[in-house]
Amino acid sequence: MDGAKILQLIEEKKKKVGAGYLTDSGAAFLVASDLNVSLEVVAAKELHLKDLYIGANEVTVIGRILTVSPAKSYQKKDGSEGHYRRLTVYDKEAFITITLWDDKTGCIEDLNITPGSIVRMQKGYVKAGLDGRPIIHIGNRGSLELIVDDKAAETRIPSIEDITQDITAINTPEPNLVLTGLMKSPPRLSKFTRKDGSPGKVLQIYLNSLTGNRNVRVAVWDNNLISEADTPTNAVVRLVGVKSRFSQDGSIEMHGNEGTFLQVISVQKPYGETGSGRFRVLSIGKLKAKESGGSSASLLITNESGGFYTLVLKDEATELLPSIENNGLIDCEFKEISPTTLLCSESSSIRLLEEDDESFPNLDSITTKVKDIKESLSPLMVEVIALSRTTSQNILTKSGENITKSEAIVGDETKEIRVIAWRDLADLLEDIAPGQRLRLIGVVPVRGFDGTPELQVKAYSQIERIS
Repeated sequence: MDGAKILQLIEEKKKKVGAGYLTDSGAAFLVASDLNVSLEVVAAKELHLKDLYIGANEVTVIGRILTVSPAKSYQKKDGSEGHYRRLTVYDKEAFITITLWDDKTGCIEDLNITPGSIVRMQKGYVKAGLDGRPIIHIGNRGSLELIVDDKAAETRIPSIEDITQDITAINTPEPNLVLTGLMKSPPRLSKFTRKDGSPGKVLQIYLNSLTGNRNVRVAVWDNNLISEADTPTNAVVRLVGVKSRFSQDGSIEMHGNEGTFLQVISVQKPYGETGSGRFRVLSIGKLKAKESGGSSASLLITNESGGFYTLVLKDEATELLPSIENNGLIDCEFKEISPTTLLCSESSSIRLLEEDDESFPNLDSITTKVKDIKESLSPLMVEVIALSRTTSQNILTKSGENITKSEAIVGDETKEIRVIAWRDLADLLEDIAPGQRLRLIGVVPVRGFDGTPELQVKAYSQIERIS
């Protein structure tokens, strides 16, 4: 059989198994098996997780722990009891499941391995899981080592904080998610009996978005790590190791399992309280007039520690808009209406500061190139060229509301990206022509329906035409 035919069989095998599950090497091993040909496995000294393939032996990989499930028992062929335990680890490019067998299950506690730890797995072997994806097995000959004080590994592998997303940023089915949100009430535990008679339980957690008022339910199944009393009211939490999927009505729902981990990040003050503080203005949204009278505008502001807030100016306070400039500092008395939204209704509540304070982040701190944009829900500024005209469409929602969506393709010297605006913000993208230079201030990177990042226009966003 010639080389071209073998390459064709390898490509067909990859398509059959599914994109992302096999490397060329892994597919070659499966093709060789179909042809009754034996290939020798020669593993690299240290592989990246994306390069693992089914059939590999003696593999060594480095990854960061995402989740740790409790040990379970099973009956061996000789009738004795064995034990196994599953972990999820990841690096910059991939996630993978690790199964520890028998004596190796205890090394988690022995080495004090927790979510976020970096570990080296040595002399593992790779088999296909029930879903066809590769799983690393660590048996008698293998080992698991905790890596500490390795700056190269710390830099190469994103931290759990780096891959954390707001609970409402997810709109497609995805595994291995790390989500954050505000817990307004304690989790609620329900117990049930399965069809086989075994007991089960589900912990229902309701999280509010940190960037709005949307509420999302997370169902965590058979988990002993999270209790009903784990979190105080108004706690900002991080849920590590959940997945999203479509519900029967087509909406996205979140699910966790026995390895899902909950971390309390902070505790918010109750909404409605008043406060004061000093902020830098990064972006100024358009003025909106109400049919009933009055007006409002949203500003993107940041405090000294780099936290982002939406400051809503209402009625009398909007009279100050002509005096407020990007990168300017303000002193503000406000009322909290969400964890990241502040309200100001009186012009006397805002004082413009003439002297600058370099300890506050400025527009330079959020300026980026398109190739470096990742989902983060943190606002950005990019200078781009319009590559298409704006297209708009009317979309009918499930509630019967007819809303407008506008979009355009933009890019810089590094990459291209789509910018999206919804509802009354759609007119910010009007009359954009190919070749026009634009400065997009306070746009937020989100995951599009096709899985690629796109920029979303917010109420505080500015789109400036650069002559």
